[in-house]
Amino acid sequence: MNRLQGQDTFGADTFVSSDHWTSPQRDAAEREKLWPKTWQVVCREERLQGTGSFVTHEILDDPVLVIRTGEGPDDLSAIFNVCQHRGRRLVDRSHGTLGHEIPCRFHGWRYNWQGEVASITNEEDWEGCPAFDKAALSIPQIRVGRWGGFVFVNLDPDAESLESWLAPVAEFLDPFRLQDCRPRFWARIHAPINWKTYIEAFNEGYHVGETHKLGVNYRGNYSPAGAHGPHGVFWAESRGLTEYRVRGSKTWKTSKSVQESLWANMAHQYDTLFALTLDPTMTAADRIKDLPGDTPPEEIMAKFYAYIIEETEKSGASYPPELTMEAWKMAGIDWHIFPNFLILPSPDGALVYRALPDPKDRDKSYVDIWSLGRYPADYKGPEEPSFFENFEVFKGNNPFLEEDFENMEAVNTGMKSRGFRGATYNPIQEKQNAHFQRMLDEYCGKP
Repeated sequence: MNRLQGQDTFGADTFVSSDHWTSPQRDAAEREKLWPKTWQVVCREERLQGTGSFVTHEILDDPVLVIRTGEGPDDLSAIFNVCQHRGRRLVDRSHGTLGHEIPCRFHGWRYNWQGEVASITNEEDWEGCPAFDKAALSIPQIRVGRWGGFVFVNLDPDAESLESWLAPVAEFLDPFRLQDCRPRFWARIHAPINWKTYIEAFNEGYHVGETHKLGVNYRGNYSPAGAHGPHGVFWAESRGLTEYRVRGSKTWKTSKSVQESLWANMAHQYDTLFALTLDPTMTAADRIKDLPGDTPPEEIMAKFYAYIIEETEKSGASYPPELTMEAWKMAGIDWHIFPNFLILPSPDGALVYRALPDPKDRDKSYVDIWSLGRYPADYKGPEEPSFFENFEVFKGNNPFLEEDFENMEAVNTGMKSRGFRGATYNPIQEKQNAHFQRMLDEYCGKP
């Protein structure tokens, strides 16, 4: 058994009824039983650089405030971003730097970075009041952790540790040292789709042959999937040489060698996705393209990998020594960290997705896309996401992903039809999604 496959918890039945996406009861169960009980990404660590720096975040109706309290990497505090006096949101900004106290702009109550009451305006007014207890008026703290350059929170004080939660994933992704990467781009879209529609679209490779037609024919791709704990993964199996469109023309050709096929796939990502294949890997692919046609595949891959390391270091960035070719191979193509986080690793970094439900509309969500790369120490990536009001406004920014977005909107519409009974997942290539739905049932119950 492939180590990526993990445990097989799927069985023969991969049908999931449509009410898993459309039921108001499921929405309510997710709000109460899923989002407050699972680890959620707040931000990249580089947004919390200095002591007193903060980031605000919302998990449905729960506003969160994460603060860097010292110079150590784990010096982080997370509290609910809400005053205990009258419920006003304490900090209105999305990020910045705090003073030593956090004032409420309504009546001036002040808290320290751990959420304890620092001072109360006219505190003497409560003298003798039995209901007044400053300790009880502290803001509830939130579990906080970090991994891979991301800061996570969990609203459940009794939740398992982040390390335990990520244990099956971290083994495969730690060699990529995503904490050392920085974003090439960061986009946030107010997407006109349910959050699960977004996750499931990127949670399998079964779709690529029919969906992605701009520059590579992916119909020969095969993408088995597996599960590890609550999470899932899929990987790729090559089935022949790549047919691709020649750059700058409408002409299609079939690769004559493994190295040309590899180059065509890298060039397509580089030209249309702007992630996964960045400058070091593209230059390495250019270098192996003209190797003799009879070069053994093992030698091609060894040279390609060595060139990636060379080109990364030429750029002034460092390459992770633990990211061997074997570790790269074992990592798979796409990891789903339950419930709403996806990481696609590559030698150049990663393509990362997150989806958060819109608290006011089940047919909308807020989705983030990060393209992470390896850069010199003085590189400064975007500090704020580029925000787009919907998929239509996003058009022109990423031809590859725009093909996916068209499907997502059509699925989000079609699944509500009384003519759609439910999803019938491919038992090999969509196991990841079947597992996702079964994990949702474990947390929320069946709708």
